[in-house]
Amino acid sequence: MIAIITGIGVYAVHATTFDLFLMVGIGIFGYILRKLDFPLSPILLGFILGGLMEQNLRRALSISNGELGILWASPITLGVWVVTVLMMLFPLIRIWRKRAKQRAAMTHG
Repeated sequence: MIAIITGIGVYAVHATTFDLFLMVGIGIFGYILRKLDFPLSPILLGFILGGLMEQNLRRALSISNGELGILWASPITLGVWVVTVLMMLFPLIRIWRKRAKQRAAMTHG
């Protein structure tokens, strides 16, 4: 019932079937993410802050005349990049350690 009502609402805005297919695709994507236990908050933050980040990236690149070096030239931005990479690697390292402990427990137990 909810899908029908949202489908009517989506179609009412632009009257295109593309929007309906997009709604179904995003719904399937959300269902897959839920089944894989992805947390909702980082995804919402990405949707909310994504446009703002893109605007500021364009602004930075226009100020630097398209030079990409501005994205890692200063010590502050380099520090932010290092922290970002570490934050992205930390969950993987935690999973690898957990699997290693499980393998060690299985071989010793």
